[in-house]
Amino acid sequence: MNNEPVAWIDWECSHVVFDKPSSMEHFEPLYTHPAKTLTDEEIIEIWSGMETDTGEQNIDFARAILKRAFEK
Repeated sequence: MNNEPVAWIDWECSHVVFDKPSSMEHFEPLYTHPAKTLTDEEIIEIWSGMETDTGEQNIDFARAILKRAFEK
């Protein structure tokens, strides 16, 4: 599983940033987190089993997507 950087540090001034720096000259990844994604097919599979006409149903759909991604 690929780990994606979520924070970078500039060792010259001990500055930590959470947005990827535009220049990596003095920065290096400080913390990584495994990226969890679903394929389009997996999202369609979840969507096809749900009704998503109301706000509450849309929230249920979003929660189902997150749950499946974290199970990976």
